[in-house]
Amino acid sequence: MKTGLVAGIFVISATVLFTAGLYMIGSSHDMFSHHIDFYTELYNVNGLTTGMKVRVAGFSAGQVLKIEVPDRPSERFRLKLHMDDKLHTLIRDDSIVTVETDGLVGDKFLLIHDGTDQSREAVAGATLLSKEPVELSAIIAKAAGVIDQARQVVGDVQVRLDTALDSVTRTVNHTDGLISDARHGNGAVSVLLNDGKTADRLKETVANADQASANLKQATVQAGQVMTDLQSRNLPAKINDTVENARRASLELNQAVAEVHTTLNDALGPDHFGQTGAQNIRDSLSNANLATANLAEDTEAIKHEFFFRGFFKKRGFYSLNDLTVEQYRNSRYFQSSNNVRSWFASAEIFTKDAKGSEVLSTGGMQLVDQLIDNRAGSFLNRPMLVEGYSSTGQFLVARSRSLLVKIYLQKRLHLGGTDIAAVPLGSIPPRSSGKTSWDGVCLIFLAKGK
Repeated sequence: MKTGLVAGIFVISATVLFTAGLYMIGSSHDMFSHHIDFYTELYNVNGLTTGMKVRVAGFSAGQVLKIEVPDRPSERFRLKLHMDDKLHTLIRDDSIVTVETDGLVGDKFLLIHDGTDQSREAVAGATLLSKEPVELSAIIAKAAGVIDQARQVVGDVQVRLDTALDSVTRTVNHTDGLISDARHGNGAVSVLLNDGKTADRLKETVANADQASANLKQATVQAGQVMTDLQSRNLPAKINDTVENARRASLELNQAVAEVHTTLNDALGPDHFGQTGAQNIRDSLSNANLATANLAEDTEAIKHEFFFRGFFKKRGFYSLNDLTVEQYRNSRYFQSSNNVRSWFASAEIFTKDAKGSEVLSTGGMQLVDQLIDNRAGSFLNRPMLVEGYSSTGQFLVARSRSLLVKIYLQKRLHLGGTDIAAVPLGSIPPRSSGKTSWDGVCLIFLAKGK
């Protein structure tokens, strides 16, 4: 009897464990969720495989189900994305698919950026817009080529300037020769300056007014002879040649500068996706910053492993990025009366930009800065939360507001992703806050753990 009872308990326990394991595995692969399929197209699928993760606004949402090979080199690969239907509201017609890397050396994944509120939801089977991954090595090689071309142009300009200066130097030396001849009694210029007869004629002109007209005529003739002698030496033509050489050198210098501008504009101009070189460099640096942040988050991953989770949780090591709305509302620690709250109405810290999107206003930044300055000595060493609210209860509006303030505080205080969290709560604050509704945000400094 006892043997049968033990066997029955063993079979029941094994069945329960098998069912629980099957459920956990199915939940981790979203086998019990409703799914929807989308498509996207890329020229470069380096490192992309079927089964790789797909995220929506940073949230794990599905996987790459299939990669279709194009028939011609000019066509793109077609990727089929198998997505969780609960995130369908975030995927719009203007959503863009990009290839990202999980950490510096982690696996690649596809990221679907959430679209704008003005655009409609993407229908099932739609082909989403994509952006080709930017390889940092290609940008560096292109920049190196531009620098080499600029160096060659500058060298050519220097050679041409040296040629122009040599021409000017030769002209000056020739003029010095004419002046030297005059000083040593040679040439027509010397005759004009040292001829005694000419001096006597000038004296006679002053003394004898009646001969002034004849002497003036004779002086005019002599001046004509001097000009004839100068022209015979071709001095005016040489001066004109020198001026022309200088003008030509200036034109060539301007042309060289224009070629430098053209080369730089071509290198940094828009690519076939409409992205300029500066934008591509900024995107590359942004991806590098994201990879660095992911690496820091990867080092925190061990704190959440099964064997170490309890130890680190007792010591207070957890990431605010993993906090869900349900956990936040049900946690006594986050709803403690010891937490310090600061409320901001939407009208005093938000405004609309030229496109009609809500942004943090200058006055709102000043109010947040004033709060930070006042709390600098007491609470800035504590973790922070930003609750987002919308009087209409729209989740996306509440989420956008909390993220705007969170991003500003991260830049303002140089905070990491584990030190501050954005929690969208619709229109209803927690009961511990003492408010029944709100429209705006609430900044919370968490009390120190015991």
